[in-house]
Amino acid sequence: MHAVVPLLALLAAVVGCGESQAPSNRGGSTETLRALESIERLLDAGRTEEALRAAEACARTRPDDALAAEMLGRARMAARAPAADIADAYARAADLRPDSPGLQSAAGITAMQAGRVEIAMSRLSRAAELEPGNAQHPLQRSLALRAAARWSDARAAAERAVSLAPLEPSAHLALAQALLGGGQPSEAAGATRAALACKPNDRALRFEVGSTLIACGQGAAALEVIVAPAREPTASPAEIEILARALEAAQQPAAAAEQWERLAMDPTQPWRPCAQAARCHTQAGDTTRAQEWIARARERGAPPAEIDRARPGDR
Repeated sequence: MHAVVPLLALLAAVVGCGESQAPSNRGGSTETLRALESIERLLDAGRTEEALRAAEACARTRPDDALAAEMLGRARMAARAPAADIADAYARAADLRPDSPGLQSAAGITAMQAGRVEIAMSRLSRAAELEPGNAQHPLQRSLALRAAARWSDARAAAERAVSLAPLEPSAHLALAQALLGGGQPSEAAGATRAALACKPNDRALRFEVGSTLIACGQGAAALEVIVAPAREPTASPAEIEILARALEAAQQPAAAAEQWERLAMDPTQPWRPCAQAARCHTQAGDTTRAQEWIARARERGAPPAEIDRARPGDR
């Protein structure tokens, strides 16, 4: 999704019709609400281990309470529990509230995170049936279908999301990924440009669009989108890497080598930028610079196979 939405924020968006509100606004017994409010305060204060213990106890003593199960899922997520454990908690909440589109969607999203693709698709389909006007449900279903390599179905789900939310970049990007997976890079590039048109000044989106255009085989188009912000001194390592990959895709190996060198100047970076710089120098015909960066890649622990790939004369 656009800018990689954190899972907690995503679940808050899809569960928003009831269960993600403050506990006092969600119904339930006074005793349950007090327990949930206490857990909420612990989470807000960053006391995740205490919140998790309290949520586990609350769910044990209230096994038939969807709110307690949902709060347990939230606490497990905040505590970075295994994805399967998070999915189990949300599945329990959704089973207890089969009429809640938000909980069905949340159970689908967390099932997908746990690798339970078929369950995810079933949950997300149910959410869409309950709330047909919410673009998040077909959008998330498209992601699950992509994980199952069902590209045609993923495209249909993404197209539904676009029809419901034509100004949402993530819907267009989901469509682009489905088209790309289905072997339609030109159409995918068009959907990618439509995503950027929604928010042309969004920096994170520009780099996500650039990366997708590279995957579509359109390095030059990617450069147009990202080159200005990526050349700024404040560009992040991830942004510099996307620029380097775009330059490679645009058949500009010398310029790409400069960006890999720029990334490799950070001593905390692993061997890969050094090896990539060497490979690009080799492609550009600069064997002296290639050998220099091979030596640096070796110093940082590059595997012999990667050294061989970058070595002049091996291409």
